[in-house]
Amino acid sequence: MTCLDKLLVTSSWPRQARSLCVLERHGLENQGSRQLWLWMQAIMLRFGFATVGAARARAFSVLPRSAAPSAASSASNAVPKTSLVARLCTAASEVEEHYAQPLKWMHWVYAGGFLTVMGTVLGSQNTTGSTFLGTKGETKGTLMLIHKSTAVVLTALVIPRLALRATAAIPKALPGSFPEHLAANVSHAAMYAFMLGMPATGLAMGYYGGKGVPFYGLYTIPGKADKTKEDGKFAGEMFKWHKWAGGYLWYLVPLHVAGAVQHTLRGHAIFARMNPLAAPK
Repeated sequence: MTCLDKLLVTSSWPRQARSLCVLERHGLENQGSRQLWLWMQAIMLRFGFATVGAARARAFSVLPRSAAPSAASSASNAVPKTSLVARLCTAASEVEEHYAQPLKWMHWVYAGGFLTVMGTVLGSQNTTGSTFLGTKGETKGTLMLIHKSTAVVLTALVIPRLALRATAAIPKALPGSFPEHLAANVSHAAMYAFMLGMPATGLAMGYYGGKGVPFYGLYTIPGKADKTKEDGKFAGEMFKWHKWAGGYLWYLVPLHVAGAVQHTLRGHAIFARMNPLAAPK
């Protein structure tokens, strides 16, 4: 199987090795063509906003005609199997690809946001007296201010998060059985459902309840000025849905973390490929 054939059936190749493998397959071995092709693909793949296949096709489509591969040039410029390119191709299959850099940062921003909104609600519910934040009422108020304000930030990031997930290159799934992959897919879908549902019910509760939604004491998203009795009833229903759904986060988040931990125990570089400070090799 050639490097290009492998490229078409797996996405677990580090980007630099994938680039060299495609060059090997197409015989683009002169220095100018190599640099031009790598430069174009680097721009398209630098932040993961294109799939490997799309970036490769786009890069080849704009290459000068003199650099276009031909049967003769491929035969004459074939790289020996002992070349550095061939060794990179072989080693590439053993390295797991990283997620796109924006997705890495977004993942950890959301992780911190989820822990904040969950922790502040738990703290508010368990406040029974005065704390370093003030009286019981002041403590609850401060914690819920942080809860609602952080939720506003996460709400603003929902659309960018979904856009990144839909357009960025995604690594190949880690090894596992069908039930494991099914559980991972279901839990990820549930996470995205919470990203949409929790902000929607929270904002509806604040708007139709008339109080609005505060943002760290700097601004308050206005509530409905001419609130009716039906609006108040609807806000109450949204509160019930918000509270009911939020309870399941205490099962979903630990399940998500447990899945990552078990991959680590099995030797999979799950945290490395989601680490924004770890550059792809």
